[in-house]
Amino acid sequence: MDALDSTEIAALLDGLKLGAALGWEEVRIIAVYMQAKSFPAGTVIIQEGRKATSLAFIEHGVVTIQKEEASGSERHIIDLSRDAVIGEIAFFDTEPRSATVLAKTDVRLLILTRERFDELAEAHPALAIKTLFYIGRVLSRRLRQVTGRFVGLLA
Repeated sequence: MDALDSTEIAALLDGLKLGAALGWEEVRIIAVYMQAKSFPAGTVIIQEGRKATSLAFIEHGVVTIQKEEASGSERHIIDLSRDAVIGEIAFFDTEPRSATVLAKTDVRLLILTRERFDELAEAHPALAIKTLFYIGRVLSRRLRQVTGRFVGLLA
Protein backbone atom coordinates (compact mmCIF):
# COMPACT_ATOMS: atom_id res chain seq x y z
CA MET A 1 0.00 0.00 0.00
CA ASP A 2 1.04 3.57 -0.55
CA ALA A 3 1.83 5.23 2.75
CA LEU A 4 -0.70 8.03 2.38
CA ASP A 5 -2.74 9.36 5.26
CA SER A 6 -6.37 10.37 4.96
CA THR A 7 -5.48 14.03 4.35
CA GLU A 8 -3.33 13.07 1.35
CA ILE A 9 -6.03 10.71 0.07
CA ALA A 10 -8.60 13.50 0.46
CA ALA A 11 -6.43 15.82 -1.65
CA LEU A 12 -6.24 13.18 -4.41
CA LEU A 13 -9.95 12.40 -4.18
CA ASP A 14 -10.83 16.08 -4.33
CA GLY A 15 -9.26 16.22 -7.80
CA LEU A 16 -11.57 13.49 -9.11
CA LYS A 17 -15.17 13.79 -10.29
CA LEU A 18 -16.36 12.05 -7.12
CA GLY A 19 -14.64 14.74 -5.08
CA ALA A 20 -16.28 17.42 -7.20
CA ALA A 21 -19.68 15.84 -6.51
CA LEU A 22 -19.07 16.10 -2.77
CA GLY A 23 -18.16 18.99 -0.51
CA TRP A 24 -14.64 19.25 0.92
CA GLU A 25 -15.78 18.09 4.36
CA GLU A 26 -17.44 15.03 2.79
CA VAL A 27 -14.26 14.30 0.83
CA ARG A 28 -12.27 14.45 4.07
CA ILE A 29 -14.69 12.05 5.75
CA ILE A 30 -14.79 9.45 2.95
CA ALA A 31 -10.99 9.58 2.60
CA VAL A 32 -10.69 8.11 6.10
CA TYR A 33 -12.37 4.96 4.79
CA MET A 34 -10.21 4.64 1.67
CA GLN A 35 -6.68 3.54 0.92
CA ALA A 36 -4.34 4.37 -1.94
CA LYS A 37 -2.42 1.71 -3.81
CA SER A 38 -0.07 1.97 -6.80
CA PHE A 39 0.53 -0.69 -9.43
CA PRO A 40 3.31 -0.75 -12.03
CA ALA A 41 2.42 -1.20 -15.69
CA GLY A 42 1.69 -4.84 -16.55
CA THR A 43 0.33 -5.77 -13.12
CA VAL A 44 -2.94 -7.71 -12.83
CA ILE A 45 -4.99 -5.56 -10.47
CA ILE A 46 -8.17 -7.64 -10.52
CA GLN A 47 -8.34 -11.26 -11.68
CA GLU A 48 -11.55 -12.54 -13.26
CA GLY A 49 -13.18 -15.23 -11.11
CA ARG A 50 -11.55 -14.20 -7.83
CA LYS A 51 -13.69 -13.30 -4.85
CA ALA A 52 -13.39 -9.69 -3.65
CA THR A 53 -15.73 -6.88 -2.71
CA SER A 54 -13.79 -3.67 -3.18
CA LEU A 55 -14.10 -0.98 -5.79
CA ALA A 56 -11.54 1.62 -6.80
CA PHE A 57 -11.37 5.03 -8.38
CA ILE A 58 -8.52 5.50 -10.86
CA GLU A 59 -6.56 8.51 -9.64
CA HIS A 60 -3.71 8.15 -12.11
CA GLY A 61 -2.94 5.94 -15.10
CA VAL A 62 -4.73 3.65 -17.54
CA VAL A 63 -6.12 0.16 -17.02
CA THR A 64 -7.30 -2.41 -19.54
CA ILE A 65 -10.45 -4.43 -18.87
CA GLN A 66 -10.32 -7.97 -20.31
CA LYS A 67 -12.81 -10.81 -20.35
CA GLU A 68 -11.90 -14.47 -20.70
CA GLU A 69 -13.44 -16.14 -23.75
CA ALA A 70 -14.58 -19.77 -23.88
CA SER A 71 -11.32 -20.60 -25.68
CA GLY A 72 -9.36 -19.35 -22.67
CA SER A 73 -7.94 -16.32 -24.45
CA GLU A 74 -8.45 -12.81 -23.11
CA ARG A 75 -10.62 -10.36 -25.07
CA HIS A 76 -9.98 -6.63 -24.70
CA ILE A 77 -13.14 -4.84 -23.59
CA ILE A 78 -12.12 -1.24 -22.86
CA ASP A 79 -9.35 0.95 -21.49
CA LEU A 80 -10.24 3.18 -18.55
CA SER A 81 -8.32 6.11 -17.09
CA ARG A 82 -8.51 8.83 -14.46
CA ASP A 83 -11.90 9.15 -12.74
CA ALA A 84 -13.15 5.73 -13.83
CA VAL A 85 -14.50 3.26 -11.28
CA ILE A 86 -13.39 -0.37 -11.38
CA GLY A 87 -14.53 -3.39 -9.38
CA GLU A 88 -18.00 -2.00 -8.79
CA ILE A 89 -19.89 -5.10 -9.94
CA ALA A 90 -18.42 -7.38 -7.26
CA PHE A 91 -18.70 -4.53 -4.74
CA PHE A 92 -22.47 -4.61 -5.20
CA ASP A 93 -23.28 -8.25 -5.90
CA THR A 94 -20.44 -9.95 -3.89
CA GLU A 95 -19.99 -12.48 -6.71
CA PRO A 96 -16.55 -13.35 -8.13
CA ARG A 97 -14.90 -10.71 -10.32
CA SER A 98 -16.49 -10.55 -13.77
CA ALA A 99 -13.37 -9.38 -15.65
CA THR A 100 -9.62 -8.96 -15.35
CA VAL A 101 -8.18 -5.48 -14.86
CA LEU A 102 -4.59 -4.99 -16.01
CA ALA A 103 -2.45 -1.88 -15.41
CA LYS A 104 -1.65 -0.60 -18.91
CA THR A 105 0.50 2.18 -17.42
CA ASP A 106 1.61 2.85 -13.87
CA VAL A 107 -1.64 3.24 -11.95
CA ARG A 108 -2.71 4.67 -8.60
CA LEU A 109 -6.09 3.67 -7.21
CA LEU A 110 -8.17 4.97 -4.35
CA ILE A 111 -9.77 1.84 -2.94
CA LEU A 112 -12.95 1.43 -0.93
CA THR A 113 -13.72 -2.04 0.42
CA ARG A 114 -17.29 -3.12 1.05
CA GLU A 115 -16.49 -3.52 4.76
CA ARG A 116 -15.18 0.05 5.02
CA PHE A 117 -18.15 1.32 3.00
CA ASP A 118 -20.50 -0.37 5.47
CA GLU A 119 -18.67 1.43 8.30
CA LEU A 120 -19.04 4.72 6.39
CA ALA A 121 -22.75 4.04 5.88
CA GLU A 122 -23.28 3.44 9.57
CA ALA A 123 -21.38 6.56 10.65
CA HIS A 124 -22.39 8.87 7.76
CA PRO A 125 -25.50 7.52 6.02
CA ALA A 126 -26.18 10.63 3.90
CA LEU A 127 -22.62 10.58 2.54
CA ALA A 128 -22.92 6.85 1.78
CA ILE A 129 -26.11 7.53 -0.19
CA LYS A 130 -24.45 10.34 -2.17
CA THR A 131 -21.54 8.03 -2.94
CA LEU A 132 -23.87 5.24 -4.09
CA PHE A 133 -25.77 7.63 -6.36
CA TYR A 134 -22.48 8.81 -7.86
CA ILE A 135 -21.43 5.21 -8.57
CA GLY A 136 -24.93 4.50 -9.92
CA ARG A 137 -24.57 7.36 -12.42
CA VAL A 138 -21.19 5.96 -13.52
CA LEU A 139 -22.75 2.51 -14.01
CA SER A 140 -25.70 3.97 -15.90
CA ARG A 141 -23.40 5.79 -18.34
CA ARG A 142 -21.37 2.62 -18.84
CA LEU A 143 -24.52 0.55 -19.46
CA ARG A 144 -25.75 3.10 -22.01
CA GLN A 145 -22.41 2.86 -23.84
CA VAL A 146 -22.49 -0.93 -23.89
CA THR A 147 -26.13 -0.96 -25.02
CA GLY A 148 -25.28 1.44 -27.84
CA ARG A 149 -22.37 -0.78 -28.97
CA PHE A 150 -24.54 -3.90 -28.78
CA VAL A 151 -27.27 -2.32 -30.91
CA GLY A 152 -24.59 -1.21 -33.38
CA LEU A 153 -23.40 -4.80 -33.69
CA LEU A 154 -26.92 -6.02 -34.43
CA ALA A 155 -27.52 -3.45 -37.18
